[in-house]
Amino acid sequence: MNGRRRGAVGRIAAESARLAFGAIRSQPLRSLLAIAGVVIGVVTVVLVTAVLAGVRSQVALLFREIGSDNVFAYHRTGDPYSPPAEAEAQRRPLDPALAPRIAALGNEIRDVAVQLLVPVLDGGRPLVVRGGGNESEQALVEGVSANFMEITDAELAAGRPFTPLEERVGARLAVMGANVAQALWGRGRATGRELRLGGVAFTVIGEVAPRQGAVFGENRQDNVIMIPLGTARRLYPEAEEAVFYIQAEPGRREAARAEVEAILRRLRDLGPGEPNDFHLSTSDQIIAQIDRLGARIGLVTAALAAVSLLIGGLGIANVMIIAVTERTREIGLRRALGARRGEVRRQFLLEAAILSLAGGAAGVVVASLLGLLLTLAAPGFAAVPPLWAVAGGLAAAAGTGLLAGYLPARRASALDPVEALRWE
Repeated sequence: MNGRRRGAVGRIAAESARLAFGAIRSQPLRSLLAIAGVVIGVVTVVLVTAVLAGVRSQVALLFREIGSDNVFAYHRTGDPYSPPAEAEAQRRPLDPALAPRIAALGNEIRDVAVQLLVPVLDGGRPLVVRGGGNESEQALVEGVSANFMEITDAELAAGRPFTPLEERVGARLAVMGANVAQALWGRGRATGRELRLGGVAFTVIGEVAPRQGAVFGENRQDNVIMIPLGTARRLYPEAEEAVFYIQAEPGRREAARAEVEAILRRLRDLGPGEPNDFHLSTSDQIIAQIDRLGARIGLVTAALAAVSLLIGGLGIANVMIIAVTERTREIGLRRALGARRGEVRRQFLLEAAILSLAGGAAGVVVASLLGLLLTLAAPGFAAVPPLWAVAGGLAAAAGTGLLAGYLPARRASALDPVEALRWE
């Protein structure tokens, strides 16, 4: 008995699918207009989800690369290369001389590295980097302590890092990021060559391997020229923006964070009631911020997709009402031959769901193609839709079809067979 019932349901589903795709082929323009809203809604959800998932994955990898046990200290919140918020513009930058004191005072702190940002303008003009007969105004120059590459797990493709002695004496040496080395010397090795920063000669002693973590396929550290911290402080006295990378003892990152906060408050002479005039963060906190931003973007995306699906649902409902009207005699004939109301209702519901699913599938394909184009445009960034997003988009499309088709299906099942057979 159950087998016969499942077989009947299967036949109804197959017949409904045949009729639905037949309706799409016979009225392609009408069908496309009906499912346009569904396509747009599914594209919006799937593509935005793919982009957010790609960004989160790359950011997580980026901060895992520079040390999951590290605490980052900066005198402001946000990206050091971004303009400061008005409330933080007057904060005192962190003094690089505090780094060894923090390391000495902290029981949970293994080491502290310093990254000093050299202004991109030199005397009001862009800081030009020259080498190998080429030049670039896009490179970023940073003075770093000798332990910086070890603490941030920077892998060298060639050469070596600075020594503490070279940092102290202000040696004119440089370690190149992968992108800027290629911009100046192409595929040739930069190690051992000479470059000029604003007219000052430096010898390249190392090249950093391309970083894996990135945002939209771009890791800023690949565009950095690192010079010894002492050299940067001598040549660029206007450079004040410093970031501390505090390496915690294994498994003691949160304890180290609390310790750094207490030490910096004491070293910066903050009273008990005064707020911090610096910002501490960890990789987990930054990733959590990305997640919160992604959640807000997701809510906006869901709202826009809901509007598109509503429009698509209205289009599908309109198509199904027309289909019921055009097939009134067919419905009457089926009812006269013994088809139950529930069977007729299920047939039209399935037709509406299949029509909507066709829109959902088209939306997934379009979103995947757009994600592929974005991946090609930003190498290293993968905008691949997660399976749950694809399944969610298709489920939303099917649900829209069922809701949109309910009233037309109910109307079809309620038709009187005698009256339906008289319909012209």
